[in-house]
Amino acid sequence: MARYKHSRPLVKRGERDSGVSCVNSGPSTSGQSYTVVFPSPGNFKLVCLVHANMTAVVHVLDPSQPLPHKQDFCNDEAADQRRDLLSDTDGEMHHKQSKIPSNAVTTGAGEIVATAGGSQTVSVMRFLHATQLVRVGDTVERTNSDPVTPHTITLGVEPLDLMDPSSNVTVEADGARHADITSATDNVHSGFIGAAPQDQIGLPQPSPGVTRFRVTFTKPGIFDYKCALHEGLGMLGKVIVRP
Repeated sequence: MARYKHSRPLVKRGERDSGVSCVNSGPSTSGQSYTVVFPSPGNFKLVCLVHANMTAVVHVLDPSQPLPHKQDFCNDEAADQRRDLLSDTDGEMHHKQSKIPSNAVTTGAGEIVATAGGSQTVSVMRFLHATQLVRVGDTVERTNSDPVTPHTITLGVEPLDLMDPSSNVTVEADGARHADITSATDNVHSGFIGAAPQDQIGLPQPSPGVTRFRVTFTKPGIFDYKCALHEGLGMLGKVIVRP
């Protein structure tokens, strides 16, 4: 399985106190185990700091109280939900991919589901219509269609700060970010592109999210790009620019 380098649940390796402190595991990767010991009963919220709406609650009971379900029940529920989510999303992806214009790329896609214990997302970590053939002077627009998960469009060297765009990126009148590519050695980074946090009653409305990134190619060549957050999961693309 490919590495997944930015999942950050709010738990602590070892013991958890009475719930007053907020602790962070740090980044985790695929195949890495994580052990948490809860020394006292209570309800503990679990969130991912990168993926909004990826939450859960751990209910810790006193040892004298019976568990409401056996592990097999929980495993079956998780398998059913995973199957339903993936089959639904795969069908939607085929529909969306057939409608992508020739100079556009859908950057990821996904959906949110929720239970009484919390919410989660299922996301397709791919550029749809990832390999493109264009002419010099053409502009390619990439749009993040995931309701929660941010992505980047990164050409060249990956910057240390993934959240903000590189200095050669401008903002157009309609809010989309834009960059010109003049050489295969150019380093261009979109910064995070994604939807704004969901509006909630009683809270200030967030500013609109930046969901689009345009690149204009002024020289011929082959230009590889990636999502700097999810390249380990295969989120890669290529633009072939002809004279």
